[in-house]
Amino acid sequence: MNTPTFACPDAWLAALSPAAFAEPTWYAPSTWVQHAPFLFWLIETQRPRNFVELGSHFGYSFFAACQQVSASGLDTQCTAIDTWSGDEHAGYYSDSVFGHVSKHAAAHYAGFASLKRMTFDAALADVAPGSIDLLHIDGRHFYDDVKHDFESWLPKVATQGIVLFHDTQVRERGFGVHQLWSEIARAYPSFEFRHGHGLGVIAVGGVPRSMAPFFALVKDDVAVANVRAAYERLGHGLEAPAKAGRHAFKSGFGARARRALARLTP
Repeated sequence: MNTPTFACPDAWLAALSPAAFAEPTWYAPSTWVQHAPFLFWLIETQRPRNFVELGSHFGYSFFAACQQVSASGLDTQCTAIDTWSGDEHAGYYSDSVFGHVSKHAAAHYAGFASLKRMTFDAALADVAPGSIDLLHIDGRHFYDDVKHDFESWLPKVATQGIVLFHDTQVRERGFGVHQLWSEIARAYPSFEFRHGHGLGVIAVGGVPRSMAPFFALVKDDVAVANVRAAYERLGHGLEAPAKAGRHAFKSGFGARARRALARLTP
């Protein structure tokens, strides 16, 4: 892991803020752990009106977004869409997972967070075209699936919206996000973090004014390397408390859920 050495203050300010140094309050098992600092910064900077997540599983990334919405005092509607039954990559699990997630949402974010237990395709009818400012795609990871999710939900994304793709660096077990990312990263303003299994960020229909300095960084190789190094370091700092959170979940769930967790986490 490289130590960030920013050439000028502007590069640092374009991609970091105090929000990135916050710690998540919900440590569920997840391979998304290391990207919470960037999501905190993104929510604070973009200030989306509507955030939609396709594929939430234990809710780590969704509740990180909700946490920052609350911390920033935003009027953002957050929606998680998932069957909460699992798939080939995440493993299959019982209703106890959805029970845990829904209980936490109701207890802490009832005013602006909603969970839709359905397929992504079924949920399309409930979302107005051009209404999503921030879309996170993290469902089934086969190439055809993630491509379908992107193409079917793209009309729902607002002009100057942001789309996130997780697992852009995974090249095993049939994961195809990296393949789709290689196609769309050239077609849209984009930035990729390579740690934490990879996280791709694109701007759709133009770059939001608040995000322009961030996307401008791609023109400077040194700035890109430094921003990646900074978020990698911040992300690695969350691994120890995240490990404790995983153990708490494993001890609290039933046998079937523990087997699913064992497949997901070390």
